[in-house]
Amino acid sequence: MTTPNGGGWYNSGPGPAYNNGNNNGYGSNPYPPSTPIAPGRPQQSSSTPTRPQPQPPSTSRYSNFEITIPVNRWPTPHSNSNTPNTPSTPSNSMDPHLTLISMAESYFEAAHASGYKAALAKGGGDVKAYYKLIATGLRALEAALQCRLQPRLEAMVRLRYAGILHEETENGDEAEDALNKGIMLAQRGNFTDIKYTMQHLLARIMLRTTPKASLKMLNSCIADSETLDMVHWTYSFRFLRCNILMEDSPLHDEQGAITTLQKISSTAAARHDHGIYLLASLMETMISVSSGADGIEAANRALARANSLQLESMQGMEQLGILRQMLDIMCSLMAGRYSESEVKVKVLHGMLDQSSKAQIWTPSGEFEILINPVRLGRPEEKLKFKWLTKEDIFVLGYFISGLCKFQKNVEEVGRGEKYLQEGLRSIERLLKEDHAGTTSLVGAMNKSTWRQTLKCHVMLYHTFLLCVRTDWDGAIKGFNNLQQAFTVLPTQRSLLPILITYLQAVISHGTNQLDQALDLYKIVYTSVQSPDSELSIISKLNSIIILRPRDARAAEHLMATVEKPCTSTKNYLMKAAYMAVKATERGELVKTKNYLSLALQLATQTTNQQLTFILLSFMCHRFFSGVVSEQAEKSARAALQNATRGRDSLWSLMGGEMFADCLARKGNEYEAMRQRDLNEEPRNAVIANLTRHMLPDEHEHAARGELGFHEVA
Repeated sequence: MTTPNGGGWYNSGPGPAYNNGNNNGYGSNPYPPSTPIAPGRPQQSSSTPTRPQPQPPSTSRYSNFEITIPVNRWPTPHSNSNTPNTPSTPSNSMDPHLTLISMAESYFEAAHASGYKAALAKGGGDVKAYYKLIATGLRALEAALQCRLQPRLEAMVRLRYAGILHEETENGDEAEDALNKGIMLAQRGNFTDIKYTMQHLLARIMLRTTPKASLKMLNSCIADSETLDMVHWTYSFRFLRCNILMEDSPLHDEQGAITTLQKISSTAAARHDHGIYLLASLMETMISVSSGADGIEAANRALARANSLQLESMQGMEQLGILRQMLDIMCSLMAGRYSESEVKVKVLHGMLDQSSKAQIWTPSGEFEILINPVRLGRPEEKLKFKWLTKEDIFVLGYFISGLCKFQKNVEEVGRGEKYLQEGLRSIERLLKEDHAGTTSLVGAMNKSTWRQTLKCHVMLYHTFLLCVRTDWDGAIKGFNNLQQAFTVLPTQRSLLPILITYLQAVISHGTNQLDQALDLYKIVYTSVQSPDSELSIISKLNSIIILRPRDARAAEHLMATVEKPCTSTKNYLMKAAYMAVKATERGELVKTKNYLSLALQLATQTTNQQLTFILLSFMCHRFFSGVVSEQAEKSARAALQNATRGRDSLWSLMGGEMFADCLARKGNEYEAMRQRDLNEEPRNAVIANLTRHMLPDEHEHAARGELGFHEVA
């Protein structure tokens, strides 16, 4: 019981880049590549001298999606917006305002071209040069606004100016002022799309200072767009509302976010906007999954709605198909259904292989979803979203594949470890490479932080796998590397620090530092928000095992706190762990047999090999100690064989000793001596591990083999 959740899903952010060659595809590599999700602000085509292309800053993001405003938000004289056409300004290189706008865009492009380099520099001359270019561009836009501009062009320049201020600076008040003036201008000119674009950005800016006012304004925009029958804007505002409700702020309201998504789904279903329907269902699934195993039922219901769409309805939305498959796998993992997840991950490998050949990925991770026109004869609208890049998705594929092989890692000769190791190599390659793309400094830093966070999660679960097969030297080394990688991350509220503390507790427990392990487990179950969370429960169960021979009353008290959540949990792995701990307490023989039977059944159902051989060893010790019978010999042999297959030196030693004792009681001294000789290798490994922190006289006590079952258990 070394990991709280073999397949917990954690929120992730920006993502990496991967080699596009076929040698990286799943078809040619037994350990698939994977790719995380890189949220960021959608990149638009470079602006022309006569029509600047405003680039709004990053929106509030949830679950790696950046949901942006509609693609045609910069109306042209030939757009299908409800605004009257305005003659385009003639292109004249001598017009000072056009020259200033063109200069500003050139400065912004030059700055964003060095965004990755400045982010890697983390200060110094590169960052100063970056901000100098941004400041020069802003001054050029300010100068342009002093000129006499056409109303539409002035509104767009104000939008661009406010967007840069919001993304690159902390001048929120100045950005709000620019937008408010622009919104008034757009209302007078009936530039509806530009007005909504500004309100979309204004809601995000106001979220920093006046979140309630931001949400109130957004609700007004939703009602307004519904009245005007501008469905693409209704979708956009509602997606933004969902993001705001999922922000870590006083407005946080998961149920409100789900209700908003269900309204989107209802509208999309009625209009046959399959892409929007699919995305809303998947986002609802992500919110439910974030609640842990208790949210799996709700997640599966939302996922069932997403699965109701036929594959032909998803043409051009392969990214959503991949996300749907990943969420399906995570639901199975979080319920402890590993056999089911292995089948699903093979489907994911095929989808990633096919998508790699289909060239569906853009360098920025953007994709578009078409929306059916409101009336016949009108062109389709589009909403643009930004997810992970291809390279990031493949890294996630490695990570998820490693989690699916968690329980069978030893049986399949370290296949789970190999997936995670390949994912780790891919992330490190992405973190070090010289990026050729263009992005803002903030976007580059967010992407780098997300990748570093994913790297820590991969290292965390790789170290858990080493703990499962009792490679404690490797686990200690992996933990030290993980700590070093974690120190690079900026301070943030997440579950990762608590997971790292739990890993440290497991290593202390496994290397016989029991007092330290108890203290660390207590830190874990007192730090998590919910006392009934899986991480809290598994920490308490491990504490109970240590406390029983020391403080039976404290152990009973902890057991009483986990009984209700363990019996009601939807995670079969957690239920199996609880039954195993319950079975090993002293009590009535009939109850012990029932608990052991249930625990073994659940361990087999979840393919948890480690728990299986621990239970078999306990059964042999509990029911056949000192017994001479064929059943006793079979029980001891089964415990030994399963522990040996699991490459667990401690339980191989326990099984080997019980088997040797059984043979000796039957009078088969030769076979008993032979088995004891075979036990020397695991004995030396166990003693070396359990005595690594002991004093010399304690070493002698352990070396004489004075270790009982309860001492090692």
